[in-house]
Amino acid sequence: MTAPGIPSEETGNALPLVDPTALRVLAEDVGPESAASFARDFVRIWPRRRDNLTAALKQDDYDGALDAALSLRTSSTMVGASQLAGLACELERRLRADGTAAAARLLPAVVECGERTVAVLVEDNAADDGASSPRA
Repeated sequence: MTAPGIPSEETGNALPLVDPTALRVLAEDVGPESAASFARDFVRIWPRRRDNLTAALKQDDYDGALDAALSLRTSSTMVGASQLAGLACELERRLRADGTAAAARLLPAVVECGERTVAVLVEDNAADDGASSPRA
């Protein structure tokens, strides 16, 4: 059995890119403003996370790559980025089992999924802002 938010071999990318249930649960736990802020921060910090992971893998920095993968997995799970969390989990697994070279082979998929995830979060945030704007 696979942990929630982590694609199994059978489901692959069947998980949603962004699962709105995770943000709803986060909003129930910390409040809607904090959950929205977390999603905005995820979008804002994505380039730094991507670049840190890329640099660590290219420099064969195991500790840096592990730290970046764990950070990405945790934040992706919290924001409901199911596919990205699954890829970060797989990257972490490969890193621990086979080292930075093996993990680096997943980097293009992680980056591509991260970019698509950020685009969805930005679009959802814009839609939420439009829906909550006061009408004249």
